[in-house]
Amino acid sequence: MPVITITVGDHPALTELLTSVADSVARALELSDGDVIATSVPASTFVASGGAILTGWPVVSIHGSDRGEAASRAARAAAAGAVADWASAHSIEFEGVWTEWVPPHPLP
Repeated sequence: MPVITITVGDHPALTELLTSVADSVARALELSDGDVIATSVPASTFVASGGAILTGWPVVSIHGSDRGEAASRAARAAAAGAVADWASAHSIEFEGVWTEWVPPHPLP
């Protein structure tokens, strides 16, 4: 069961974003309803080194077991696409979307 954390600024339609990303990742991985969980981590401020202008970079971390490179790539692309579509629908500009697949790290 993949668990997704999205670090992004607060927005009234945040539940819509989480649902869209969870559903997109579930489709990409051919999982059933309820098999993907998404949560947000609020980010109140984004800055760039040297004071460069920055409009924000949502970070999507998909925590899950090893499903192979093709599946994790498809899931990351689906998540990035869902974030981009949501941002466009709400007239939000981002520099880009950072996605990553985070495998579990067993305790020693």
